[in-house]
Parts: sequence; C-alpha cells; structure tokens
Amino acid sequence: MESPSTEAPLDPSTLPTWRSSMVAAGIGAVVFAFLIWQVVVRGPFIAWDWQFHYYVDAHHPTGWEKIFLDVVANITGDRLFTIPMVGGTAFYVAWKQGGPGSFWQLARRPPVLAVLAGLVTIALIGYGTKFGLGRTGPHHNMDVLHAGGQAFPSGHASNTFFTGFFILCLLYAHGGLRPSVSRLRRMIPVVGVIVAVAGGLMSWLDYHWLSDIPGGWLLGFIACMVSLSVLRTPRHRREHIPAPPG
Repeated sequence: MESPSTEAPLDPSTLPTWRSSMVAAGIGAVVFAFLIWQVVVRGPFIAWDWQFHYYVDAHHPTGWEKIFLDVVANITGDRLFTIPMVGGTAFYVAWKQGGPGSFWQLARRPPVLAVLAGLVTIALIGYGTKFGLGRTGPHHNMDVLHAGGQAFPSGHASNTFFTGFFILCLLYAHGGLRPSVSRLRRMIPVVGVIVAVAGGLMSWLDYHWLSDIPGGWLLGFIACMVSLSVLRTPRHRREHIPAPPG
C-alpha cells in the first residue's frame, strides 16, 4: 500500500494561474521572434554554427554507433513517439480526474485539450517559421535562407521539450493528477538531461545547426505554457457517480 503523502497542502492563493502561463508564453514568443531575427541577419546567435558543423563532420559516428544514436534521437523527439507519450498521459490523467468515459468524453477534458493546444502551437509556429525561413540544414553543407530547407527551429527539440516537461505538469503541477512541488522539482533535472541529450544528438548527427536546437527548445517552452494555461483554466466542478463494484 502506498504511504500517505506528508507534503503540506498547496495554498490556493499562491498557486500560478492561467494568466501567468500566458504571460510566460508571450515572453517566450518575443524571445523566439528575436532568435528568428538573428537567423535572418546572421547575428551572434548563429556564430558557432559553422565551427560546430566542421567539428562534428570530422567526428561523425558511423556504423552501429550511428544507428543507435539515430534510434535514441527518434524515440525522444520524433512525433510518432512523442505524441503517443504525452497524449496517452493526458488521457490517463483525464480518466483518473474525471472518471470513466468514452474516448470523445475523455478528449473534451482539460488535460487532453491542453495537450492539443500545445501540439497545435508547435505545428503553427514551428512550420510557419520553418517554411518562412526555408533554412537549409548542415548536411547540405550550406546555410542559405529561402532555399526549401526546414532547419530552424528543430522540431525534434521542441517535441522533446514539450513532451517531457508537460508530462511532468500533467502529473505534478497545479491542475495535474497529483500536484506536488517537491516531486516536480526532483523530476525537472531528469527531464532537463533528456531534453539536452536529445537536442544535442540532432546537432551532433549533423541534422541541425547548433542554433536550431535552442530555437526548438524555446518553441517547446511556448507550447508548454499555452498548454498549462488551458490546464489551469477555471472549470465547473463535475460530480461523478461512482461506478458499481465489478
């Protein structure tokens, strides 16, 4: 049997609201616009791209090492894996919080709607920026804008950031399954390491310029804040009839 939690109850007056999340998303959007400007004007933000590209090109993994790193990069950042992870967690939390229901009933609950809001944010801003800049990737051995590339920002980096950190929010943040500041703080460094490794691999394998990675992380942060705003939106309390014993 699980031991009862000794953590002090959360004080509602000190809890963050959907407004604070939207403010954070707005700040993130301003910084993201600055990074786009840096890419366009070839500013200091991209100054290390070529040097890092030359280094990894000379030390590029091959054989089974490359296959293994590709698998890790795909599992941690490809949407074919990340969407089921974060979506499955959202459905589980929706079921635990609101009781059993059909697929469509669960899909209309805040945890699932929050994930959808984050995924839409990544898709709209991410693909809008990718196609708008058209930046070629380092594997083309040229850094040219409006040339049909999709390098900036890294979609893998944004997917990993959003998936990892919003799963934590679904489980332990205010509005999540088991709100716990201590658990949230303990798990943030773990997810941070995974996000850093996954993003680094995309640049180490020469799929993205070094500057594409923090651009992807920032996009994932914006999406996470949008999703948190949906999760924290005040909603009417629902009364659920307990299911009969099976």
